[in-house]
Amino acid sequence: MAFFVITLSLSSFSLAEMVNSGNVEAELISEYKEVSPGQVVTVLLRTLIRPKWHTYWQNPGDSGAPTTMDWILPDGFKAGEIQWPYPERLPYGPLVNFGYEGEVLFPIEITVPENQPVGLVTIKAKGGWLVCSDICIPEDADLSLDLLVGSKSVDEKYTALFQDARERLPKMLDVASSYSVSGNAVRIQVQIPGLKRERINSIAYFPYQEGVIENPAEQFLKMVEGGFELQTLTGYDYTETSQFNGIIVIEEKAGDLITMAFEISPQGGLVSASGDMSLLLALFFAFLGGLILNLMPCVFPVLSIKILSLVQETGNVRRHGWIYLAGVVLSFIGVAAILIMLRSGGAEIGWGFQLQSPIVVSILAYLFLLIALNLSGYFEIGGDLMNLGQGLTHKGYSGSFFTGVLATVVAAPCTAPFMASAIGFALTQSNLSALMIFASLGLGMATPYVVLCYSPALLKRMPKPGAWMERAKELLAFPLYASAVWLAWVLSVQAGSTGVLYWGVGALSMVFAIWLLKNLPGSKGGRVILQASALSLMAVAIYLPSTLASVAGQASVSSSDSSGPKWEAYTEARLAEYRALGPVFVDFDAAWCITCKVNDAVAINTPEVKEAFEALEVRYLKGDWTNEDPAITRKLGEYGRSGVPLYLLYAGFGDRAEVLPQILSKNIILSALDKMATHD
Repeated sequence: MAFFVITLSLSSFSLAEMVNSGNVEAELISEYKEVSPGQVVTVLLRTLIRPKWHTYWQNPGDSGAPTTMDWILPDGFKAGEIQWPYPERLPYGPLVNFGYEGEVLFPIEITVPENQPVGLVTIKAKGGWLVCSDICIPEDADLSLDLLVGSKSVDEKYTALFQDARERLPKMLDVASSYSVSGNAVRIQVQIPGLKRERINSIAYFPYQEGVIENPAEQFLKMVEGGFELQTLTGYDYTETSQFNGIIVIEEKAGDLITMAFEISPQGGLVSASGDMSLLLALFFAFLGGLILNLMPCVFPVLSIKILSLVQETGNVRRHGWIYLAGVVLSFIGVAAILIMLRSGGAEIGWGFQLQSPIVVSILAYLFLLIALNLSGYFEIGGDLMNLGQGLTHKGYSGSFFTGVLATVVAAPCTAPFMASAIGFALTQSNLSALMIFASLGLGMATPYVVLCYSPALLKRMPKPGAWMERAKELLAFPLYASAVWLAWVLSVQAGSTGVLYWGVGALSMVFAIWLLKNLPGSKGGRVILQASALSLMAVAIYLPSTLASVAGQASVSSSDSSGPKWEAYTEARLAEYRALGPVFVDFDAAWCITCKVNDAVAINTPEVKEAFEALEVRYLKGDWTNEDPAITRKLGEYGRSGVPLYLLYAGFGDRAEVLPQILSKNIILSALDKMATHD
């Protein structure tokens, strides 16, 4: 009833017949009672959209299709393009579309031929639109309009309607504008002097090109000298040749709410994801980050076992070093290639993406458990400590290679200093440059072991093989047991208690299978039965991880540490809300990020930081990247990062965040807070 009441009240503008297509009523209206030969006359396509339904702008956003007009005109008549009024953002679930609700006025210019004789002519068109609410329906309508050709005469009853239509069109203003892209973050600057932040209700940017920005991403407003800056994210179809031509819609409070829209054609280009970082500097940073990775708790257990195995080598020690280096470097290149391929296919992932899969986490936990059991003497699978079977044990070289592979895989939870900016830079460069940077990271990680193999003085200081090695072997099993326990905890965050139960059953099946194979009877029939049983148990252990994807994400988010500041789960909307109120600290971490957990314990979850947050009214948001989260991936990319941890301190609504170091201390956080308070 409301829809038809609105329709009747608005129809008083015109005696033209409205055409109902189902959820939209439409008509053509002329600005003139009579038109003259050779005149360009403006005609309105006026649509009335059913309440809670909408149609689309020329760039519909994440879904939808724009309105179309297919003209049927008398000989000599010509129709121009649809002139699009400024749209509004229309959120729908995780998507954001650009379109219209209620009454929409589309001006279209019709050119009358110079030799058109006096008299009545009829112009026709088939209008088409996609109209959506909870569902989308393509609709169309056959429209017509009678034009009287004679002397030019304005139809005054439509003057206000046409004036309204023109006010809704974006203006062609001569304003300077520019853009810059850093990683997947884009900044658009517009020079309009005289704007006052306290009077601005909102500023929105609508690009003409589809896919050039991430439509659901928030558009952060920052006032700059002589104008403003909008910060948002690039979209799925952005390339270095993309243009950011579009319109800006400003809502300003001046008594009533005033809306103005204008077109921009910003000039600019690509900026390095890490400021002025060059490829050479990125290679150097990656090498340094790789060196430091060897000291990280996720890599050290594997590397220490390899060093122990080096004591047993009597010859070709240097060759083992180079083979280990090959395993590390080729694995880094392989991980990088997969990462680049998935990102180019639209996946929003970053460094450490493999540990966002509960299947990979459970398999790694199996692997650490098996290696630890081997070191403890529970079973033997060959002379080399890192054997994965007889096919990998030829002269021990395969052990060196696959130790490098394993070290690379378990390095994923760690992000060393210098490493984050190098990887963030790599993912904005060409594929060749990116692979070079990842290879440099692997080279840095493998270099200390190669240096050890080439240093006679260091080798001489290493103890001689003997009975002590068995005890050392058993001792080194415990860091690997600890790694398996840690990965089981990561699995509990990803897949809940059900996921840990599945993994525990699989681990039990695997260990029992090994026990059966260790205790085979002498009879052939009994051996066959136990071997088949062991094989079945192994199959169960292999199958169970494949079921974990279905239970991923069931775990609940843990509450704030009682000794540290209280936090809330990160969302873009919550960040925007809190930035408008004051300073915000954002912590992006993951359950598998050991660096993150150390920072939590020694820096963030401390009484001193809690007290400082409360004194300065700093709100604390935590983004959990344990499972894949495209919103967090986009935010990391905005600051030139491809992995966690990332710590951001926002001083207020209009400020870009200060990026804190990856390895934190209480003093670093407190100093940043003091600096912020002093600056304010």
